[in-house]
Amino acid sequence: MVDLSINCGGIKSPNPFWLASAPPSNSAYQVCKAFEQGWGGAVWKTIGEPVMNTVNRYGGIDYSGQKLAGLNNIELISDRPIETNLREMAETKKLWPDRAVIASLMVESKREVWHEIVKRTIDTGCDGIELNYGCPHGMSERGMGSAVGQVPEYCSMITGWVTEVSSIPSTQSTASWA
Repeated sequence: MVDLSINCGGIKSPNPFWLASAPPSNSAYQVCKAFEQGWGGAVWKTIGEPVMNTVNRYGGIDYSGQKLAGLNNIELISDRPIETNLREMAETKKLWPDRAVIASLMVESKREVWHEIVKRTIDTGCDGIELNYGCPHGMSERGMGSAVGQVPEYCSMITGWVTEVSSIPSTQSTASWA
């Protein structure tokens, strides 16, 4: 059998097929089901202060006159409490120690808030942290998501705050649909 295992920035998984941070990675049930089907890792649906009254929503993308060439996630961050997400990340990592579990985080641009959520995230045993600087629905009024990603100084500042307390790999997601 061919070995598809990878080591990406110190994060190991049995294969390079990972779920992105999106509705299919919003709970332990969903991520564990994906792992059962052979996925090598998952970036947990972005967590932060929950947004109420959200549902999984997609927008269709057409290309060259062809209908539905792809889908775009148009929802906000997880609507589930941070505590629930962190507990489920820890449970999932215990059940699937060989699979990559990455936490996607998006919180207010305050040093103490970033320090707290990073410490709590590391306690789950997850393998890495995605700093969500690119979500176009990132509540710019709270200094989150693409409001951060469009200002290099903000990215640098928050990344500095995270590295002050993080002991696991972190990456920045700065895709913006502006």
